[in-house]
Amino acid sequence: DLVKAVKSGDSQNIEGKAAAFYFKSLFGKDFKRRTENNINASLNYGYSIVRSYIARTLSVYGLEPCLGINHKSELNNFNLADDLLEPFRPLVDLYTATRLGRTGVFTTAYRASLFTLLNMDMLSNGDKCTINIAVERLVQSLVACYKKKQTALCLPVLMELQYHSYE
Repeated sequence: DLVKAVKSGDSQNIEGKAAAFYFKSLFGKDFKRRTENNINASLNYGYSIVRSYIARTLSVYGLEPCLGINHKSELNNFNLADDLLEPFRPLVDLYTATRLGRTGVFTTAYRASLFTLLNMDMLSNGDKCTINIAVERLVQSLVACYKKKQTALCLPVLMELQYHSYE
């Protein structure tokens, strides 16, 4: 119901209300996104890993990561990377909910395991592939949109958590 209420510019902060509902559904009714705890540490760390890979890929394709579409902060050097991070956030959320939830402890070993997110499967263009490939396809489609060779982005789709297996 909240999706239908979001208007351009989101002056009523419907997206924020939906996010609060989403995170409380995923992590419990007392969860707050801005609180310092192990869940938020895991989310932030996981997002930064994927964001960094996106920024790197944008640079490889000659795009400037600071020139965003929806993210436009003059203080953010990664506005475009943040725009493209959005469809990958649910994977980090799911990983945190299922993996950190087992122990609740944000250890060095757990932080290292977050780097394996880049080897998780997602659907991209109808194919099961790693996040690395899904990021590259998304950036390639953005370049094609800028060049007016296509009109839609190749957005990834979340799957059940599983590491990519090479045949």
